[in-house]
Amino acid sequence: MICFKHNDNQSIGLCKSCGKAVCTDCVIEIDKGLACSEACEKDAKELVEMNERGKKIYGIGDYKSNKLASGVWVWLLLSGAMWAAAIVSFFMSNKPNYGSLVMAVLFSIITIIVYRASKRTGLNC
Repeated sequence: MICFKHNDNQSIGLCKSCGKAVCTDCVIEIDKGLACSEACEKDAKELVEMNERGKKIYGIGDYKSNKLASGVWVWLLLSGAMWAAAIVSFFMSNKPNYGSLVMAVLFSIITIIVYRASKRTGLNC
């Protein structure tokens, strides 16, 4: 492949931003790729950052983990708090507090839904 700017030079790679072929004379090296100009260098660096953030969000590569997503933790804590409120109110008055009980069941169902959705989509947030 021939460089887009220097017709007599062989290219060494493609610009990460625009996809043009670049030679050793016009290449700008970035962390994980090549750029053909300063404008493309900025855009290519943003693309690299976006990919890294995506890997973190989806738990891909070095960021892979079996930890629960933060949204699951929030609903798990809320449902736990509602179950605790329902149990405490039952022992204090010897009759169930149906409001707390309904909320505890509802939050538990939401926790299960959020957990399954996070596993299905692979999101870690």
